[in-house]
Amino acid sequence: MTQLFALVDCNNFFASCERVFRPDLEGKPIVVLSNNDGCIVARSNEVKALGIPMASPYFKSRDLLRCHGVHVFSSNYELYADLSARVMTVLAEFSPDLEVYSIDEAFLSLGGFADPEPHARTLRTQVKRWTGIPVSVGIAPTKTLAKLAGERAKKDSQRDGVLALTSPAAVQDALARTPVGDVWGVGRRWSKRFEAMGITTALDFTRQDEHWVRAKMGVTGARTHAELLGRACFALESQPPSRQSCVASRSFAASVTELIELQDAVATFAARAGERLRAGGLVAGQVTTFVLTDHFKAADAGFDGTATVTLASPSNLTADITRAALHALTRAYRKGGRYKKAGVMLVDLSPEGEAQHTLFSAPAQDQDKAKRLQRALDIVNGGNGDRYGARDLVRVGAFAGAPGVKSWHLRRDNRSPRYSTQWAELKGVT
Repeated sequence: MTQLFALVDCNNFFASCERVFRPDLEGKPIVVLSNNDGCIVARSNEVKALGIPMASPYFKSRDLLRCHGVHVFSSNYELYADLSARVMTVLAEFSPDLEVYSIDEAFLSLGGFADPEPHARTLRTQVKRWTGIPVSVGIAPTKTLAKLAGERAKKDSQRDGVLALTSPAAVQDALARTPVGDVWGVGRRWSKRFEAMGITTALDFTRQDEHWVRAKMGVTGARTHAELLGRACFALESQPPSRQSCVASRSFAASVTELIELQDAVATFAARAGERLRAGGLVAGQVTTFVLTDHFKAADAGFDGTATVTLASPSNLTADITRAALHALTRAYRKGGRYKKAGVMLVDLSPEGEAQHTLFSAPAQDQDKAKRLQRALDIVNGGNGDRYGARDLVRVGAFAGAPGVKSWHLRRDNRSPRYSTQWAELKGVT
């Protein structure tokens, strides 16, 4: 087999990130919570052994976690994103063809290696040594099989974190050991249908007629079926597809009723969305603001709102986006609503250098001046290139919210320090 894919998966990624700067937690049970400390979204192996389920509400598990001495952390996305970027940088040293699939997973091309396992073990050792993050590696002739191999490598302690499916016998054994619901691309809905028909393993699935699979699951299901049979249908995407939209949103720790506080939140989300656009070299033509209530409370029904504003000229400048987002908010907001979430979505995206300007666009000289000002603000605020600045030190003067803790801010009572991105939170020597 000349073509081989490797799926590198960070083990218990969020929990592993918490251990990088806290070696005293090695071997200790750890959970990480979702936004507003709502649910358990990451568990160390020690917690999995206790039988504490994923996605269980924190308030229901609090006593059990305390009883077992589990260390509880609020989500620390700044730390996780930075360590993810470090892992991906190390992986790029091992293959010129790299697809970052998610914050904790990446596909690599290992074509040309007669025996890829030693290379994968070296990769695994290097990632751990340079970043502190343990990873598992699955190797196979297709991405779907590599994903399957990665899961087997993670669960089988005898594999030492690496499994290569490079022979028909190895593939058959892995397929037989894998429940059909664990196959990448099958999902829970199809797995229940298959199990009712007696198709319980990935091997059972491969034995189904491909025309039957296509008729039942469509083209995507047929491709998954073919990939399990060793025929590559999904290519490595070393260049991510162009974004169609950019969203910055958040669920609130407490309900928000006043427009002025929503303006504070929306202005912050607009700034975040603008940062992401500039980082990707994109501009937006339209800005949408949405506000949502708690759908489980009948009294809040009918207060959800959304509105869209078209920019006079495509832009990624915070001032332009914020102005449009706040204007849209005044149309989406309804007095009396108890809002639990808000967000800003940027659409009609295009590369910055290819944006079509209109008769109403600002003169080129004014545009250049605005861009230079934005770059200066990004440096001061630690966004879009200088991550060690003071976040939100300088903000757009579009609102006058009251100082102090806002209801819309995330509840993160147990957040660890942002060791690698904030000067004031660097790890000290003790």
